[in-house]
Amino acid sequence: MRRIKMEQKKYTDVIRFGHQTTEGVFNEGNFIIIQEKLDGANASFRYDEETKSIRAFSRNLELHEEENLHGFFQWTQQLPKEEVLAGMVYFGEWLNPHKIKYPQYEKQFFLFDLYDTVACEYVDFAIVEREAQRLGLHLVPVFYQGEYHGEEHLKSFVGKTALGGKLRDEEIGEGIVVKNADYRDRFGRQLFVKIVTDVFSEVKRLKPPKDPNQPKSGEVLFVEQYVTRARVEKFLYKLIDEGVMEETFGVKDMGVILKNLNLRIQEDLFKEEADSLPDGYDEKELRKAISKVIPLFVKELFLEKAPGNP
Repeated sequence: MRRIKMEQKKYTDVIRFGHQTTEGVFNEGNFIIIQEKLDGANASFRYDEETKSIRAFSRNLELHEEENLHGFFQWTQQLPKEEVLAGMVYFGEWLNPHKIKYPQYEKQFFLFDLYDTVACEYVDFAIVEREAQRLGLHLVPVFYQGEYHGEEHLKSFVGKTALGGKLRDEEIGEGIVVKNADYRDRFGRQLFVKIVTDVFSEVKRLKPPKDPNQPKSGEVLFVEQYVTRARVEKFLYKLIDEGVMEETFGVKDMGVILKNLNLRIQEDLFKEEADSLPDGYDEKELRKAISKVIPLFVKELFLEKAPGNP
């Protein structure tokens, strides 16, 4: 049966805590929810009333038998479709192996949100909890629900994992996602916030220049701060999720990697870090600086994956 293309609802961008757009999201006394940020592939599904079927999506694409996000599409087709709520998009994390491994939960789905396509908003988390229980779905681990008690309280949960996440031999979590269900920005939009562990940070502190007499350009300083190994690695795993390359990537894939990463990371920076771009920057110089840094991080990752390295 030929499928009619369904408009895809992408999950909202989760903003780094401390970014200027997160100012005012949390105030003393607000009711917040702190969830574990899982290191997997963003995935979603919904019931299509017209075709009476379950439609499945990765972050950017509708999935099918061949383009299946490493088995996520097939998993959704086993769901009791008559019980999936119409008009709702079920968002979660498909634990395809990324940087952090979850040995007991590989290739399993963890629900973290529901989007109401009629009301055009993410529903109260109590509804998400009930849906997970009703459909027998894993629910993303919740570290805390209650009043907001400041930044230090939030950060006390960063690095914890309820699923036994491991980076090499160390038990660690990617970070946390924090939600204030009542907050709306000046455009009426909900906004969710993340805090990640240092190894996942996409921003780094700049060190004083070695030679003050040879100052670097604003474009180079911007790239040094925002084109981090974590940002490069994030997009590398997206290429694996999308089937652009295999998990066993290596030097042979360098051409494909650079072709894809240069463009994607540039787009990500212009979207996520636009407020930090230097005044009057030269876009050509900025793109040139980005393209010089990415291969260095990719080569680091190649070395780590080489035989004999843990």
